[in-house]
Amino acid sequence: MPRKRRTDRPLPGRLMRFWWRFAVVGIIVYVGYTIWLGGAYRSVDAFTAGQCVAVPAPPGPEDMAVLPDGPGLLPGAIVSSQDRRDRAAPGGLYFYDLSSRPGTFTRLETPASMVLHPHGLSLFTTPDGQSFLHVINHRSRDRHTVEIFAVQQTPGNIPVLRHRGSVASDLFVHPNGIAAAGPESFYLTNDRGSGPGWMHMVENLLQLSRSTVVYHDGRGARVVADNIAFANGIEISADGGTVLVGSTQWRMILAYTREITSGMLLRSGSLALPGGADNIRRDANGELWVAAHANAFAFIGHAMNAEKESPSMILRLSRNARGAIQTSEAFGDPGDMLSGASVGVQHQGRLLIGAVFQPTVLDCQLDEAKLREIES
Repeated sequence: MPRKRRTDRPLPGRLMRFWWRFAVVGIIVYVGYTIWLGGAYRSVDAFTAGQCVAVPAPPGPEDMAVLPDGPGLLPGAIVSSQDRRDRAAPGGLYFYDLSSRPGTFTRLETPASMVLHPHGLSLFTTPDGQSFLHVINHRSRDRHTVEIFAVQQTPGNIPVLRHRGSVASDLFVHPNGIAAAGPESFYLTNDRGSGPGWMHMVENLLQLSRSTVVYHDGRGARVVADNIAFANGIEISADGGTVLVGSTQWRMILAYTREITSGMLLRSGSLALPGGADNIRRDANGELWVAAHANAFAFIGHAMNAEKESPSMILRLSRNARGAIQTSEAFGDPGDMLSGASVGVQHQGRLLIGAVFQPTVLDCQLDEAKLREIES
């Protein structure tokens, strides 16, 4: 007798249609999540907790650090500048004088033979007052170093940089942010896990968590944190026991407990932000100032076309009376005053704001009573 055809097993055509539908739904969900995570429809209301003056600056003042105060020393900040619309153009390090408002920029001398295309920078000051500047340097498309300078400050004069040496490692894949942990030791973020090329686009599109944090102890480098989506800014807490890393794609700050002797990190928490974290800077009071890109798609558009605006914010992270982290907005801009703000540093009520591309720094006089709280 002929065997009856079983009907409890799906036919190949039906099975194929099921998988196609499953794949389509998955793609739709993924695209929707990407659009939401990137803040495609998010803007920022114009807001300033004080008054800001736009100061012409060297192009691309992407990162900066405030110098320590001292008797007779000029108050100021060191600024990393690079024209990112013309990456072949030489970059530079500048001193911004805070003794007047607005201040003035002075280019700091570096070795004439040094190819300098600076990115993130960080200052370390020893207990006896010596300062050391660590600067990420994109010497070429696929060669990156960290330049270490001693900063010499004398009363009434602009600081002088003395180059102490260059640090290189195969682990410096695509460095972005840096936090100095000692005269020769530092933490560095690789915002992507691959060198220049098509994999950059793949990592961004698929939101791959391939970023790393590298620790260099003055003798060698090792990876101390990984599985991060676009690691960007990095800072060490005032007591040295915590390292904070900004994830631009995840729109959060990641906290790591730091083993001070070995430099190793252990993930301990996170804090959600209203935008993608860029540079993180700690002020003299231990409070953190974070630049955040509210709309990643607008920032990409601004990177491709200077005429397109990119909204951004400057946030202050501090502890309230209960010891909990409080996020406050100090500055918000849809892109009218400054597009793509990348850093904010605070010094005695002055807030300096730099940007990735624009030749402008905002010099703001803060009124802390006007900072507005943001619900986490």
